[in-house]
Amino acid sequence: MKTPIRGELMVAESSKEFADKAAALFLRLAKQARGRFVVGLAGGSTPRPFYQTLARSPWKEAVDWSNVVMVLGDERFVSPDNVESNFHMIRTALFEHVGIPERQIVRVPFNGLTVKQAAEQYEQKLREIYGEGELEAGRKFFNLNFLGMGEDGHIASLLPGQKQLLGERVRWALPVTRGRPEERVTLTYPVLESSEVTVFLVSGAMKREMLDRVLSGTEREAPVARLKPQGQLIWLVDREAAGRWAGS
Repeated sequence: MKTPIRGELMVAESSKEFADKAAALFLRLAKQARGRFVVGLAGGSTPRPFYQTLARSPWKEAVDWSNVVMVLGDERFVSPDNVESNFHMIRTALFEHVGIPERQIVRVPFNGLTVKQAAEQYEQKLREIYGEGELEAGRKFFNLNFLGMGEDGHIASLLPGQKQLLGERVRWALPVTRGRPEERVTLTYPVLESSEVTVFLVSGAMKREMLDRVLSGTEREAPVARLKPQGQLIWLVDREAAGRWAGS
């Protein structure tokens, strides 16, 4: 197996192994955490089987959910009951089955707000969780941050070609008002990079080309390539996405 230019590569041979490996990472780091365990969650279809695995025995009984704080990396600006909502997907796949207290699930507010107001309130909540108004080099926001990657190399809702989104280094959350059919709220690079462990979950042949360019270092402009995680970086990918990186 080839070695990526950045991070550690883990290749899963099946969808079950993919979900089990992600759940094992979650459980191991949860057990290592001292006190609160802050986890960033990715939306989209790729992480759903992982969330469903974590919600089943024996995984769910092995986690002390009273210490876990879940933070969504991005969200479509729709009602939390809308099937297009990342929160709705994660709630039905995971939250409803493990008994995590509602106060420990951090989601983008919606009712009665504009997308700009929602981003501002979400950012304020993140600063309250962190306990400071500014990120400190020696103290990460996340213990563990799961991220997905789009075929175009976007992460969370940091989209290609949007200079304001990609260049932001002060704000922790921003509204996304163009580039997708619906408005969104996304975390920005400073928070996404502030993690003790960052795990990219990448599956499917449609993402193979972008993943290959990122792992080899030839891609530098896509949002995924511009992320500079401060802690450990892991690429958890299935064989279809891995392509030539999977080895024999």
